Amino acid sequence: MVKSRIHRRKKLGLALGGGGARGLAHIGVLKVLEREGVPIDLLAGTSMGGMIAAIYATGLAPEEIEAEVLQRTTTRELIKLVDINPSMRGLVKGSRIYNLLADTLGLGLTFADLRLPVAMVATDILTGREVILKEENVADAVRATISVPGVFVPKVYPPYKLTDGGVLNNVPVNVTRELGADIIIAVDVLPNFQVNCPGEPPLITGFDPPRMPAAVKEIYNILIIMISAMTEYHMQLYKPDLIIRPELPADLDLLLSFDRPEVAIRSGEKAAEDALPRILQLLAGLND
Repeated sequence: MVKSRIHRRKKLGLALGGGGARGLAHIGVLKVLEREGVPIDLLAGTSMGGMIAAIYATGLAPEEIEAEVLQRTTTRELIKLVDINPSMRGLVKGSRIYNLLADTLGLGLTFADLRLPVAMVATDILTGREVILKEENVADAVRATISVPGVFVPKVYPPYKLTDGGVLNNVPVNVTRELGADIIIAVDVLPNFQVNCPGEPPLITGFDPPRMPAAVKEIYNILIIMISAMTEYHMQLYKPDLIIRPELPADLDLLLSFDRPEVAIRSGEKAAEDALPRILQLLAGLND
């Protein structure tokens, strides 16, 4: 007697990296993938990548996300989101941003309500370990993963005290695999300093925000260099099937460039379009 075998289609997952305003490039990537009919089965994200993953998994089309972002990132709207924290545990309390998340996602929305599996990465300050968020309230998880140290007050998420996941795992390829992906497209919106050689003119430079003091800018870039090195380590260890790196200008930084969303979104579109030949190869392999 011959046993029947059920053929399971391979699952395609996206690992969306953190990067503040630069992470809006994920919207452009999603626009191209949807336009080309790429079947996205699940997503994992860190920081802005986690936020975009969650919003997309509610069922909003990338064009709808783009329209919402363009509306919310005018200077006037951005000022409304800043609630200065007098305790100085972080510059921003984050209550207004949480309320915006709750309005956008739904206050009671849980991960089980999403149309696609999603996981987000945060860092537990108490233990110094990576925490994967994929249960319970989605708005709480997004608030945790976007909590940039020193900018946002950490999110208390019992038994954790959580800050931005990019501290340990900025492009969560491993989490995407653990969520069930067979084929993974990773999107990294931060500079990849690993292509540079010491002593030679750099191919990739750090950020050059025009409104930032020189000393702060230097510390800022050192932190980005550390995150880049950790990201490259993870990429070598877990090896996504494709890495998309949008070409974003050096003056488009994480915190001060939310008023230029169209630059990031268009860069994401172009990067995804350039990657289409490889993406189509991956699609062919989904049914192998």
